Order: sequence, then C-alpha cells, then structure tokens
Amino acid sequence: MEKYKDPNVPVEERVEDLLSRMTLEEKAAQLCGDLAASFIKDGKLDKDLLREKFKDGHGRFTQYSLVGLVDPEQIAKITNEVQDYFVNETRLGIPVALQSENLCGYPAKGGTLFPAQINLGCTWEPELAEQMSHIIGQESRAVGITSAMSPVIDVSTDPRWGRTYETYGEDPYLVSQFGINYVRGMQAEGVSCIAKHFLGYASTQGGLNTAQARINDRELYEVYATPFEAADKEAGLGGMMANYGEIDGQPVIANKKIARTLLRDTMGFKGMLTSDGAAVLKLFNFYKLSRTYEEAGLLAKLGGCDTEIPVGAAFRHLPEYVRAGKLDEALLDESVRRILKIKFDMGLFENPYADISALSNAMNDPEKEKLSREIAGRSLVLLKNNGTLPLKKETKLAVIGPHADSLRYPVSGYTYPAYIEMLSAGAAGSQTTFGGIADEQKKLETENKKKGNLPKGPFATMYDMFSAEDKAKLNDMNQVLRGMGAKSLREVLSERTEVVYAEGCKITAPSKDGFADAVKAAEEADAVVMALGGNCGWVNVTGGEGKDRQYLDLPGVQQELLEAVTAVGKPVIVILYGPGVFAVNWADEHCDAIIEAFMPGQHAASAVSDVLFGDINPSGKLTMSVPRSAGQVPIFYNHRTGSGYQSGADAATAAAIFSGGYVDGKSDPLYKFGHGLSYTSFEIADLEAPEEAPTDGTVRVSCTVRNTGDRSGAETVQLYTNFFGAHVTRPVMSLAGFRKVELAPGESKKVVFDLKLSQLGYYNEDMEFVVEPGDLTVMVGDASDRIAEKKTVILTGEKTNVLGKRSYTCETEVL
Repeated sequence: MEKYKDPNVPVEERVEDLLSRMTLEEKAAQLCGDLAASFIKDGKLDKDLLREKFKDGHGRFTQYSLVGLVDPEQIAKITNEVQDYFVNETRLGIPVALQSENLCGYPAKGGTLFPAQINLGCTWEPELAEQMSHIIGQESRAVGITSAMSPVIDVSTDPRWGRTYETYGEDPYLVSQFGINYVRGMQAEGVSCIAKHFLGYASTQGGLNTAQARINDRELYEVYATPFEAADKEAGLGGMMANYGEIDGQPVIANKKIARTLLRDTMGFKGMLTSDGAAVLKLFNFYKLSRTYEEAGLLAKLGGCDTEIPVGAAFRHLPEYVRAGKLDEALLDESVRRILKIKFDMGLFENPYADISALSNAMNDPEKEKLSREIAGRSLVLLKNNGTLPLKKETKLAVIGPHADSLRYPVSGYTYPAYIEMLSAGAAGSQTTFGGIADEQKKLETENKKKGNLPKGPFATMYDMFSAEDKAKLNDMNQVLRGMGAKSLREVLSERTEVVYAEGCKITAPSKDGFADAVKAAEEADAVVMALGGNCGWVNVTGGEGKDRQYLDLPGVQQELLEAVTAVGKPVIVILYGPGVFAVNWADEHCDAIIEAFMPGQHAASAVSDVLFGDINPSGKLTMSVPRSAGQVPIFYNHRTGSGYQSGADAATAAAIFSGGYVDGKSDPLYKFGHGLSYTSFEIADLEAPEEAPTDGTVRVSCTVRNTGDRSGAETVQLYTNFFGAHVTRPVMSLAGFRKVELAPGESKKVVFDLKLSQLGYYNEDMEFVVEPGDLTVMVGDASDRIAEKKTVILTGEKTNVLGKRSYTCETEVL
C-alpha cells in the first residue's frame, strides 16, 4: 500500500508522499474548482464528461448543494458516482471535495433551516452557534459534502452593505466568539470550514459590495483579522475565502502584503486561502490588473491564493507558467499541501462516500427544529416598549404590512428557498447577483456572442436535472416553506386571538391603494401590529449579495403607511424584518413598541407571537449600532478616542470646536450596540477588580446581576475595557467579555470574568503588538451606553509583546 493511502501514517507524511507522486497537471487540478453543471448532461450525471474534463483529478465542486434541491437521496447517489470516478478511475485516486454554502443550514431539501446569522449574533449565546453548526455539518456530511463556505466573520461596520445579515455584527470580540463556536461544531462533523471574507469585505466605500476598503495596517490586524485568527487558533479553521475587493491598490487575492505577509507570517495561518466566486476572473475583466484571464491566475497564485472557484479556468494554466520559468513549482506545492491536508483531516480518503441507507435518519427532524425555534425566539430584540407589551390575551389585533402574511420574507438569503429562487430565475434568463455562477453565465454569453447557438449555462444545466413535476414544486415557494413548517404572522396570531388583516402596501411598490383597508383594520382593533421592513436573497430583494442601500429608511411607502395607521390612535407595535437595520426615528418617537426581528426563519411568526404575548421574555441584544440616518455612517460604538459620538460630540466643552457634532441632527446612534429591553428589570452591581495587575497577567473581574422585576428573564452582562497609557489612539471602549444569565424574579447571581491581558494587545507607535503599562478601565453594564459600574486597574511592569501569543476568549463563570 502506498504510504498516502495508509490511515495509520501521520497526515503530514501522507501529504508529502502523495505530493511527491504528482505531475504538474495533477497538482494544478487540486487547486481548481468547478460546478456540478460541468458533469451534468441532459439532466443526468455523465461519467464521460468527468473523464474528459478531469482526467488529472480535481480539487472541488462548489455550490454542490444545488444538486440536492429536490431530493437528498438524489444528491447522495450522485456523490457516490462522482467519488467512484475520482477514487477508482484517476491515476492517484484522490477524492474530490464537495462544497456548499452552509451559513444558515444545509441549503437543500432535507436540511434544517436556521435564522439569519445576524439573528444568531443577537442571542449573545455563542454556544448556540456550535449546536447549530453540528446539525448543519452532520446533514451536509450525510450527502457527501465535506467543505462549507461559512461562517461569515467579517466585522460589519456599514449597515448599507447588503450582506450585513450574514455577519454577527460590528464588534471583533463578539464576532470571534461566534466564529470559533461555529467552526468547532461544523468541523467536528467532518466538514471543513472556509471562513469569509478575508479581509475588510464589510467595510467598503459607500457600503458597496466588492468596493475598495480604506483600512490601515493597524486596524486590518487589530480589528478585521482578529476573528479569523481566533477561529484558526481556537478552533483549527481549515480555510479562508479572500475578500473580492481592493485594499491599498490590489484585490486581496493578488495582494502579497495581506495574503502572504499578514496571513502567513503575522497570523501564522497554515490552512487554505481560496478565491471568492470568479474573483480571479475579476482581476482580469473587472479590476483590469492583467491582459488575459490566464495571467490573472498567475497574479493570484503569486499573491498567495491557493484555489480558484467556482471554475479553475485560469489556475488550469499554472503548469504552463511553471514550465516558462514564471512561477516557481514550490508555490504550486505549498497550495497543494494545504488542499491535501484538509482532505486527509476530514477523512475524505477513508470515507469519500455517502451512506444512503442512513440518509433518512440523518436529515431534518423535530428535535433539530427545536433549536431553530429557540434561536429565533432568543434573537428578537425589543428596541422600545412603553408598557404596551406584553399584550393581554384577549387583545383584538390589526395585523398590517407587507410582511404580515408572508412566509418567504422572514427567511434570509443563502438558504434553501433563496437558492430555489436564484436557480429558477437564472435558468429563465433573469439577472441574478449570485457571485461566481452569474459570472460564469456572463462569461459563457460573452464568449459565444457571435455564435448562432448559445450553449446552456450553469443555471439552465442544473435546472435540467429536475423533472417538470419537481420544477413545479420548487416554483411553489409557499409549498416549499410550508413543508419546512412555516406559517405567516397573520396565521399564528389568528390562532391566539381575533385578527383583522390588511396588507396595506407591498415592500417597494409605490401604490397606496391598500392604505384605506389598513386604516379601517386599525380602527376595528384594540392594538396594531405593523409588520414592516425588507426582504433578502438574489432576486427582487432590498438586501443581499450585490443589493446595497443608499438610504436606511423603510422601503417603498411603508413609512407613509405606518404614519397613516398610527394616526388612528391605537397602540402600535412595529416589527422590523429584513437583512439590515432601519433608521426608524419617527417610529421611535410615535409608536408604542418596536421589535427588531431581522430574519428569524420559518419559525419567525411563532417567535414574534410568543414575544408579543409574553410567552417569551425578549432577551436579544443588538450587535450593531443603528444610525439615525445614512449620513452618520460609519458609526460604531468602539470608535477611536477623539473620533466619533462618544468623544465630545454634543457636549458643551472647550473641545466642541473639534467634535461638536452635527448641526442638523444628533451625533449618537438611534440604538446603541448591546441595547435590548426585557419585560422585567435587572440591576448590575458589586463590581470587583484588582487594584493592579502585571502586563503579562490575568485580571479577574466580577459583578452581581439581579432580577429586580416580577418575571423570569435573561440579562447579558457585558464587560468593556478602555486603556489609557498608549502613545497611539485606542478605542473609547471595547467589548472584552459577556455572559447571558437566566434569573427568576428576585434572584441574583455572580458573574466572573477572567480576562487575560494578552487579549487586549495592540500595535504601539513602533508597530510592536504589545500590552503596555498604564490605566485599564473595566466597565460592566447591559449595553455599551448603559454602564452600571467601572473601576481602574493599574497595569504594571514592562511592555509585553503578545504577537503570536494572543488570547481570544475571556473565560466566564456564573456562581
């Protein structure tokens, strides 16, 4: 037996043995992606196509879950046929990685659908991420998928960006905690994670997708790289996906300073760096960095990119550059090592096949649905409440708005329903903004423009896999969603109380024809529930990939509808749905209660209903600041001292000439980071911390939290820090730890934080990554703007260099 085939041999030795046997073409093949459409003909797998296109083996097939939109058994059988070819018919028998987007669930038939990741973040319970990703990983592995292009651990600082809902928010510590837990759960199931998008993707100019990001070297590492490094060091992250966009003149995949010096030398990452979908192609046709597509592949490889997806049409030519002396074969080898190691680590050589006999017990079931419902309920954020909530059981409700009777709108993008919409629209020739597949479709159209017959593109090829009956089922979105247990808010509330319904208006349409019915419904009710906001996906949506915003107002005529209904004089509760936040200044002033729901998934209606009537005491907290207007953007709580709304803005001080605030509005956000109300009340007190600590030590901080109300509830105790003593500006405050605590009425508990000071490292004026002596203020509260107590700890001793020795998690204990 060859050494690389022996599971008892250490992985590193197996990798080297296999690498030593590979030709240039076989090495390059491992660095290439492709779509399942490449081996589908007339709706079926064609092994002759596999033999023709992939005789040297292959790295990965991406967006592979599209094969399973109709039936998990269908995708499992195709998995086994595909792997049979690569294992038994290629020279070296290297299995192929099958890859999907697993952000909110295995996105195909039989997968458990979970709320948007912004919802998950709002729970402030990272352990739920691990529980969720275990399920996603187990279902994915059951059909043969071993690579997940998730989680999204971008630090998101611009709410105009359409992909905000995929992230966990604006704070690097909180994002790190969710990323660590997500990766742990997924990879424990034999599915390697590709965290994205390295680096700075969510902080672009104008909030535009793939636009330039102006981020300095300090912030690149201190803020944006931290979640990626944390997921690597604490969870063994397998791979990262490079940001499409440009930083300092070069897109990340061709930027040696980022993809090599920062990622490999500073961060010490040993895993794979993949392109985003068609990012190599974009070097050529979008950013104009190369004269040919093939040259773009060379630039990406030299820059530090390991793989090209969705189709490795440029990376296939890398052997030519090796032979021409323009590319060192060692650069090819470094990438092949990373790819092979992941395949060995995930057990792909020992177990490349799907177990079809176990499939029926491996997919979605009622127990898994419980977790999805739990996350939905615990994610809702009560932004405002004047005492109207919770509602009394006999309250007659008017349920109004474009979201009131929709099954689809509470479900996010990058999910099974969104994939159905995208594939159907793409097959019909409609434009979609799905990166990668849409680019391949456009490339095909461009290359064949002058030919009479345009060959089928990837959308149509994949869609042909399904029968006419299957297509009809997929095109009935309500049927798909009901099959996943979805009900509308109108339906669920009607099961609890008397409801008068009126749509009022569409999400974006200008018509006000429904206003009269909405006003009439409000007049007939005791209270009004306004279900408003946006929707998400790739087709006809207000937010998503390539769907960014100029304004943060409610879409269409929804604001006018809200004002017309509120004028009736009944109590009004606003439920906000969609992939991003809204600047609801008027609603905050005139409405009685506001709940930020984002996109809780198929169980949204039951979660919202339970909060409205008090069966769930809301405990969600915002993970991003909500601006009063787009003119405040970027606005985030942890801005640098001397910049931003906490640095003298609106204060009558001598510094007002420098930071006096806006002349046409307030400077602070409408809702602050960490904000979220409850139906009970809490008190955080008894802060304890040492007088001093060495710079290489640990600071133990403790406080008590007490439920001072008459309902059971959960409060998230938040630990913040501020440091004075650096010769570079530092954030006014930074989240350093948090813990959600369940408390009965009158009950109190002690929360203990063990904060390793190596977690607080920063670049000093000499670009040394250090912890320095000075004054560390520790603060505890229930939101960034509601600090209950604070204390200063003197850090003593010499500066301590913590590069390569950072801590990422503040251990907590509840006593």
